[in-house]
Amino acid sequence: MDNPNQQLVDRLFTPLRANFSNPRPDGSIVLSLLDESDATAYSRVLSATQLSDPQAFAQSLEDIRLELAVRSGNIPAEMRKALKEQDSVLSYHSA
Repeated sequence: MDNPNQQLVDRLFTPLRANFSNPRPDGSIVLSLLDESDATAYSRVLSATQLSDPQAFAQSLEDIRLELAVRSGNIPAEMRKALKEQDSVLSYHSA
């Protein structure tokens, strides 16, 4: 799928390359990040709302970047500090 955000996503996730699926019936798409051999290194469904709202889209990209950093062991300094301050226990609140 030709997506206007292709260059932005490619730039954010270099050396991975972004691939956007065709829209699904509900308007969502699958964002896949491919490695140099075109194997899928990561994929996530982005909802129609996330795609249509620039702020929600940007937050989705930040969430993906954080998840990839955590998976690779590169937890950002701010998160390490927050975990230490909370004695490494995150509180979960139900809405």
